[in-house]
Amino acid sequence: MKEKLLLLCLFFALAFKAQDIHFSMYNLSPLTMNPANTGNYKGDFRIMGNYRSQWKEISRAYNTYSIGGDMNFYPFNQNVSAGIFLVNDKSGGNLGITKVFVSGAYHKKIAGFKMSLGIQPGVVIKSLDINSHTFPNQLNWNSGAFDNSLPNNESFVRQKITYFDLNAGFNISKRIKKFEPEIGGSFFHLTTPNESFYAEKNKLPVRQIYFGSLRYYATDKVAVVPNTVVNVTTKANDWIFGLNLEYTLSKSTFFENKVFGGFMWRKGVQRISDAAIVNVGMKYSNYTIGFSYDINVSPLKTATSSKGAYEIALIYTGKNSRISKKQIPCDRY
Repeated sequence: MKEKLLLLCLFFALAFKAQDIHFSMYNLSPLTMNPANTGNYKGDFRIMGNYRSQWKEISRAYNTYSIGGDMNFYPFNQNVSAGIFLVNDKSGGNLGITKVFVSGAYHKKIAGFKMSLGIQPGVVIKSLDINSHTFPNQLNWNSGAFDNSLPNNESFVRQKITYFDLNAGFNISKRIKKFEPEIGGSFFHLTTPNESFYAEKNKLPVRQIYFGSLRYYATDKVAVVPNTVVNVTTKANDWIFGLNLEYTLSKSTFFENKVFGGFMWRKGVQRISDAAIVNVGMKYSNYTIGFSYDINVSPLKTATSSKGAYEIALIYTGKNSRISKKQIPCDRY
């Protein structure tokens, strides 16, 4: 049964391969979402970590870890940011992907609009343990079983590949009375690197992400945030749309303490519904913590009993030492 589940999940993984590594709580994984998110927050520095576990019905099926941080600088009174993050992903326990990227961004306010431009160069390492698999040529005709000690006669050139990759992105937002719209776009694999384990080339196409949200401050304490994200590649796309609610518990000079929660829906290849996503979280002092769960609604739900993925995100944000409001003191008469 586990072998059938594995084959079925690998089929869906190939069908959705253009999605790349992704997190459902993309707003709590800012550096993997858009290079322009580097430093795009109120604070001096930020440290973040994410964990995603998918399809637990299969032992060690998909596990993704991410850790990173970024910092704001103000040379010549200009806001620039720098960061770094690492992503490690395991698929089926045998295919491993490690990414290490540095990230930089420039932020500028023009006519009330906050604009950000970002870039991310990095290195990607992919490895595959061939010895843990069996191939058709390894069928032992005497025993009737597969034996991975036999020659597989496959044309694998190597079991590990390393390549340079480059991402870029932009972000624009503005507060208009009770509304705060935000749009952004990011572009991955600008170098179209070759990721094949074989002699022939298999170049990654450029992947595009377009993001939009409209934060509505219904009251001083309540904000409603509809949002959407679209992933686009050559022959596949991934669309997430949903709604978040935020309730502010208290405010201080540096932080807003709040709770939040919401619901999202993800559609995948050929507009097939993939998952219903629920998320909850809390911001308190320097800390933000979030938890989400994907309920599988795709045809794969028969094999996974509708169990999808869960995620945990944790962010620590340092206080903002930059004065945001300036006043000229004067005597009163």
